[in-house]
Amino acid sequence: MKRNKIASLIGIEGGHSIQSSLGILRMFYELGVRYMTLTHNCNTPWADTWNDSTTNAYTPVNNGLSPFGIKIVHEMNRLGMIVDISHTSHDTQVQALQNTKAPLIFSHSGVYAKCSKGRNTEDDVLGLL
Repeated sequence: MKRNKIASLIGIEGGHSIQSSLGILRMFYELGVRYMTLTHNCNTPWADTWNDSTTNAYTPVNNGLSPFGIKIVHEMNRLGMIVDISHTSHDTQVQALQNTKAPLIFSHSGVYAKCSKGRNTEDDVLGLL
């Protein structure tokens, strides 16, 4: 802030926007997107959300990230796109942390110990940072 500069990043809220395509992920990066939340309120074919909005209950499909989900994380790392794990399941968060080669973010999550809502981040995940 000493230079009076402010930054704002363009992001994608939910990996479903890339339609399970590395090419679309790369296109979004070329268009200026610099972070992507892996899920939103529903699972993607390759990552589990914290909640399934259609049933209002968490229903894992991948038990975290599928092998393709790990490829997504690696490609985001290669591009320089920040992996955002807000809205993701506990298993997705742990596996993203285990597989990333770059720092990642929780762009809009709270701490579960302070506010026990399902989409907030549990202490064991915070300990992996």
